[in-house]
Amino acid sequence: MGMIGTSSAAYAGGPWRRASATFYGDETARETMGGACGYGNLWNSGYGAATSALSTVLFNDGYSCGQCFQIRCVSSPNCYYGSPATVVTATNICPPNWGQNSNNGGWCNPPRAHFDLTKPAFMKIANWKAGIIPISYRRVACKRTGGIRFKFEGNGYW
Repeated sequence: MGMIGTSSAAYAGGPWRRASATFYGDETARETMGGACGYGNLWNSGYGAATSALSTVLFNDGYSCGQCFQIRCVSSPNCYYGSPATVVTATNICPPNWGQNSNNGGWCNPPRAHFDLTKPAFMKIANWKAGIIPISYRRVACKRTGGIRFKFEGNGYW
C-alpha cells in the first residue's frame, strides 16, 4: 500500500512558451511590495525581489498567485550572454492599458502573455536599458524553506 501525497519524481517544469517582459520600480524593489495577491511586504513574506506582476492572461483571476516561473531572455541583443534563466514568483497583476496599442505600451493587454518583473529580477537576464524584451518562460516548482506561515489579520469586530 502506497502513501498518498508522496512522489519519487520531482517536477521538472512545464513546456517553454513565448512572452515579453518589462520591469517596474528601482533596484530596491520597494515599489513592488504588496500587490494583488495580498502577500504584503514581500521581504517579510520571504519572496524578496524575485517576483513579477503578470498580465491578465497569465494572472488568471488570481489563480496564478504564488506560482513560480522560470524565465530567460531570448532573441534580443539586450539578453545577457548565454541567456541565463531566473525564477520568479507571481505576486501581482499587471493591469491592461487600453489607451495603448498592445505592441506599443499596452504590454499587459489581453491576449498578451507578459511579465512585469522587479528591476532586480529583470537585471538577472537582460540589460535594464532594453525596456522590453522577448522571453521564454515555463512554470516550475517553487523552492521554499522555513515551513508554512499562517497570518491572521483583521480588527476586533471581525
